[in-house]
Amino acid sequence: MRLPASLALAAAVIAGAAAAATPHVTLQGGDVAYVGADGVTHVLTHGGGYSDPALAPDGHTVAFIHTDAPAASAADDPQTSLWIADGATGAARRLIGPQPANDPAQDFASFSGPVFSLDGGFVYVTAMAWATSGAVHEVSVATGQQHFVIDGGVQSVIRTGPWRGYLLVQRHMYYPAPKEGSYDPVYVVRPDAKQTFLVPGTDKDEGASVGPWLKKNGWVAW
Repeated sequence: MRLPASLALAAAVIAGAAAAATPHVTLQGGDVAYVGADGVTHVLTHGGGYSDPALAPDGHTVAFIHTDAPAASAADDPQTSLWIADGATGAARRLIGPQPANDPAQDFASFSGPVFSLDGGFVYVTAMAWATSGAVHEVSVATGQQHFVIDGGVQSVIRTGPWRGYLLVQRHMYYPAPKEGSYDPVYVVRPDAKQTFLVPGTDKDEGASVGPWLKKNGWVAW
């Protein structure tokens, strides 16, 4: 049955209001913007060069990346910094800048893809490290201190279920001899990397099984 025009308009307004009720972050011409529960947009940065905004579980803290310096050559990566902002007040601060090191596991010069921990107290990023793999680092929101967690790239944090708070990390692995070659499965990784296990099926499809695995178990990750 078709609704009268007036009712259809009212329904559309209600639907729009409901959609606006979920805070989220976005990019506007290289700057980070926060859209609050009231639907009002707050631009948190100016001057461009920002990317990868991520919203914390509290619904108003935002993490994002700034490109501090372009790559020196085609063989290098741009230096980056990690920023934190409050979407409600607009206050933003540089949490940590590039920290180059000769050891790939400790090289924190170029990183991306921030993901908040379960309680929002830490941010996980993927730093450029080895030729075939990145390195996951954990950064404290309170202090800005960072440390290496595990090789690979962090995809998300599991938010529900028995593994809540654990990371989903895609890693570059090599088959044991005599088989040759490599593959890129996804692992469930405890934040201190003291416990890891492979997401079933990802050793054959490079991570495509993660979504169905989460859905089958009724778990959420982001």
